[in-house]
Amino acid sequence: VVMAEEFYGYPDWKKVTINNINKMSGMIYKVARWFGLMAVSQANVINHNVLANMDKPEFINNITADNGQELHPQMGAHIGMAWTVFYNFLVSFTDTCDIKRSSSLSGVHINNAINAKRIGSYTKDSKATSISTEWQDHQKQTRDVCSTYNDKNAADVTIHEPPCTYSFMVNRMTSISKATDVDRKIKEILVSVSGWQAEGYPIRQPRAGWYAKVEDASFSLKVEATMDTKFVTILSMKSYGDNFKGTKLAIEFRTLRASGENDRAMHEITGYHTTKTSIHVPHKFELPNGGVKKGESVLVDARLVSGSYFKIAGLAFCRY
Repeated sequence: VVMAEEFYGYPDWKKVTINNINKMSGMIYKVARWFGLMAVSQANVINHNVLANMDKPEFINNITADNGQELHPQMGAHIGMAWTVFYNFLVSFTDTCDIKRSSSLSGVHINNAINAKRIGSYTKDSKATSISTEWQDHQKQTRDVCSTYNDKNAADVTIHEPPCTYSFMVNRMTSISKATDVDRKIKEILVSVSGWQAEGYPIRQPRAGWYAKVEDASFSLKVEATMDTKFVTILSMKSYGDNFKGTKLAIEFRTLRASGENDRAMHEITGYHTTKTSIHVPHKFELPNGGVKKGESVLVDARLVSGSYFKIAGLAFCRY
């Protein structure tokens, strides 16, 4: 995964400030630093040239088209980004090879704490004094799963067993890319529905997904756990359109355990943001009290408690 920045200030060059441009660079840096990812900035490479030629439409149109008013970058920007990423890959590969040749170590040293950071957004409410515990718990869960895979003598282990009881994500690279695919997949776990339906296309707008387009829309799901299931992830859209303003989805998770000791947890997801682009955001929720064991169930009740528009593009019920 590479965080790639190519924001030069479009779609409105006349209103954007240098502070806005630098703020976007800062967001890319913070996300990359938090998750331990490579960050590549094409904007940093050519911004000086772009800003120096703002009075030349023939130059700007090769990057953003329509004198900088077009949101989607043109071919010149695509080519520039491809070469920027390729160059940084080459630098990383050659640096790694140089380290291996000059070092007595068998490989490059990796800080194990980095893997523990892969637990969600960097905009967390956790205190600085408690976040290490969250990382360590996550790292332990990951190691437990890996050790289980490596223990070929374990009677209850299936090598290469998938990590999720149930999952799908709308993407042309998966088997879920059309409305009919979403409908088929949702119906595997759907208990009841009112005001939600599968719509959309693989490429043209609107993109395929599970949509609510009326107030108070609701649905209920029941997932039979085929393995220990501790987390639920919901991939939903955030957008700036008027139909997204004030949208809020309330979700209740309920566990049905063999012991009869069941729990519930409530969460909310908003669908609106002010950034002038639409994105899909994963929301990862931990099921209460360790989730459910294999053979037990998870119930999900979702209701649009504010607004009249929402889109879900993926669901996952997983071990970690």
